Amino acid sequence: MSETSNVDLVIRGGIVLPMDDRSAFEGDVAIKGGEIVALGADLDFAASEEIDASGRVVLPGLVNAHTHECMERGWFEDLPFDVWLNDHALPKDRAYTPADQRAAALLNQAESIVSGVTTFVDMFRFPGEAASVAVDSGLRAVIAPQLIDSTPGVGETLETNLAFFEEWHGAGDGRVSAWFGPHAPYSCSGEALAAVGEAARARGTGIATHLAESRWEDSSIREKSGLSPAAYLDQVLGLGADVLVAHAVHVDVADIQLLADRDVAVAHCPTSNMKLGNGIAPIPELLEAGIRVGIGTDSIMTNNNLDLFEEMRQAALVAKLRREDPAVLPAWTILEMATIRGAEALGLADKIGTLEVGKRADLILIDLDRPHLWPLHRSESGFGNLVEHLVYSARASDVVGTVVDGQVLMADSTLRTLDLVEIRRVVQQQGDDLLRRAGAEAVVLERLGRRQL
Repeated sequence: MSETSNVDLVIRGGIVLPMDDRSAFEGDVAIKGGEIVALGADLDFAASEEIDASGRVVLPGLVNAHTHECMERGWFEDLPFDVWLNDHALPKDRAYTPADQRAAALLNQAESIVSGVTTFVDMFRFPGEAASVAVDSGLRAVIAPQLIDSTPGVGETLETNLAFFEEWHGAGDGRVSAWFGPHAPYSCSGEALAAVGEAARARGTGIATHLAESRWEDSSIREKSGLSPAAYLDQVLGLGADVLVAHAVHVDVADIQLLADRDVAVAHCPTSNMKLGNGIAPIPELLEAGIRVGIGTDSIMTNNNLDLFEEMRQAALVAKLRREDPAVLPAWTILEMATIRGAEALGLADKIGTLEVGKRADLILIDLDRPHLWPLHRSESGFGNLVEHLVYSARASDVVGTVVDGQVLMADSTLRTLDLVEIRRVVQQQGDDLLRRAGAEAVVLERLGRRQL
């Protein structure tokens, strides 16, 4: 490409942290056709749009490896996991309608964009609504309809999952990927899990599920099958490189070796695990075994936000606490888990996760002009404490720009692809209505000391 060539977008004068090695540089990123075509200082391109990144970090977009696009933030709080799930979460799911799911998807995807998440894995209901919003929002989405057959009416079915795949896989110029999403070994029959494995592999797509999240799950599966949840899932579904499991909290040495042998990927959700009292996943051991590990927020029911910066910090701190070792899971490894390792967990590392020529242009801008990010020190390889700031000090609110596939979704903290005013109206309306239809007013409002809306 010659000098003064035309491109679509140039991000100029930022502190570029490509994540392909441990260096950073001050310079530009040039984008054409949704692809990164050049990186360097003072690039000589004529661009349709330029974004001034002075004083800002240019980082690969964050990968949220596990969430559920719902809107029940602050509903069922401070409850034991089995009570939370069986008495409240699943019955509420039965009341969901496509209109509820569209409102939830709008809420989650707007929050993701403003928080620096460019790719997410969603497991929930009415997946066509989530996919339709993703086409409009511009995000990169892996959508795995949450299939449940143990409790009829609270989840999707194999038939709806198949129909979703046929209609939506590859939509949004390839940004939307349709996977299969059996909820968990305890909520899907062995027959359903086997059928999911066969259907997904016949179509060459991925499978997302929950695994070994709680002691309750562990004891339930062992009592039913005589196997650990990991061994049982391997027996009925067949574990492989196409499987992404969320949580993996209660896994032993044999389970970890099994996951490594099968090249299963793991989504680590530390805040949700802590909030539900489920325990601390052995992430250092999973990484030492060579397992692909990304970071997920889980849903806004169990987190209660989609702030992957907060999730990075929690992932680092809880590992240090568990191992009583402040050196375990250093900042660089954690940042990798939110970017390139997350992309690897989704099988997308050839497209996203680092800023390199030939990869898709998924990136974010983080404003360093915030007191909690001072002082910033330079080093010969770039910026000495930049990564530490991003992991231990940065917040979602520091993100001021989001680009996916070369499209600017947010610039100077202003959303371009979604209307926040309209989303707030729709979410409030649908949320109030869902609360009534789900029969959850008494549980939610009385626990808050109120009797009516």
